[in-house]
Amino acid sequence: SYAAAVGPGFLLVYNKTRPHSGNISEPDGLLATWFHRANSKEDMNKALTSDSMILEADVTLRGYGTPDQQPVPIMAHPPDIYSDNTLDEWLDAVLASGKGIKLDFKAVESVGLSLDLLKQKEIITGINRPVWINADILRGPNVPSFVPPVNGSRQNFTIPNADEYVSSVTFPVHAMLVRSGWQHLSWLLNQSPRFSLTLWQGSDHPSVSDLLFVRDNTHPSQVYYDIYEPTLSEFKAAAGKEQQTQTENDKRLHSNGSNHTV
Repeated sequence: SYAAAVGPGFLLVYNKTRPHSGNISEPDGLLATWFHRANSKEDMNKALTSDSMILEADVTLRGYGTPDQQPVPIMAHPPDIYSDNTLDEWLDAVLASGKGIKLDFKAVESVGLSLDLLKQKEIITGINRPVWINADILRGPNVPSFVPPVNGSRQNFTIPNADEYVSSVTFPVHAMLVRSGWQHLSWLLNQSPRFSLTLWQGSDHPSVSDLLFVRDNTHPSQVYYDIYEPTLSEFKAAAGKEQQTQTENDKRLHSNGSNHTV
């Protein structure tokens, strides 16, 4: 077994003890970049040749919910239930690259089969990078009816032996809501060094000031930013300017301290 008991909206990071082949130069979630819905072979290949570090793709079963349903994990986002790409093929292609992996499960029946497949890949070829495992456990507001939660009938989604495989847990949070809920999110981050946040956005862009607030009140390794352009570039520029100002202030403070040393 691979994953863990998780609550609403948890995102797991599968990471064995081997060093991964990612390109992040330092422990900073702002440096991670994403390619969304890399499901079809065409989109997967676009993602593999892009500058994005992490491929995000959706997993369900072939013919899910129909009399033709088969125990074959495929790459498709609801309401699609057929695809030209199986998870087996997708993993082979992505593992041959240097990209990170995020799997978003859309059917609970696909989870066990997919984790077994991941285990096979680990045994045969090895998995030398993080694998993010995500599922919508409970239905949230404004969710289309064709996107059911993976396990909405129960409060917990459980897979045995979690600690053997799960190195950390990141909580996806809508970026538009993070500032107003910061008291609770800050408390959550302080409960374990294994916890982080992943800020994501919908059609509306979050404000750069809200993103900077989060940045200023967390360690860089505690938050990932799955934010779209142009807001992402504006945020990175503002964060870089803040860092430069802080560095210059630290240098001045150090210089003043040295000048007063007897």
